[in-house]
Amino acid sequence: MTNPAEGKAVAIRLISTITQPGEHPARHIVKADGRLTEKGGRLWLRFEEREEGREVRTTVRMGHDEALILRNGDVTMRLPLVPGEEREGTYGFGNMGLPLIVRTELMDFRPGEEGRFTAVYHLIAGEEKIGTYKVEFTYSEGKS
Repeated sequence: MTNPAEGKAVAIRLISTITQPGEHPARHIVKADGRLTEKGGRLWLRFEEREEGREVRTTVRMGHDEALILRNGDVTMRLPLVPGEEREGTYGFGNMGLPLIVRTELMDFRPGEEGRFTAVYHLIAGEEKIGTYKVEFTYSEGKS
């Protein structure tokens, strides 16, 4: 039996669609094993991504009215998501750090044994729009 503090083992699929100004959309798919934990009335999804020798730990706090995407490792990111609002976020790579404005267009959270969290948001640095992002996290409990 698993320790409730460690959460449940889940299989995760992340589909990211990134549209930068003047470019065609780019789609990335990540599959990983992770953990789903309930803490403070919110669900937390945690997993690690490894690509091209880089390692990034991702944590997603999912909710119906707000969410938070955190990434730590070779890439750091803090993206607070609240539909219809702008929030301050950050992005970092190596020694470079960049403050961002995160403008969330929509968010949909469907918890369950096979849960789904989707968000569409715009990232802005200074006065410049960096791009529009759609992320879709799906998870299935009982996998490892």
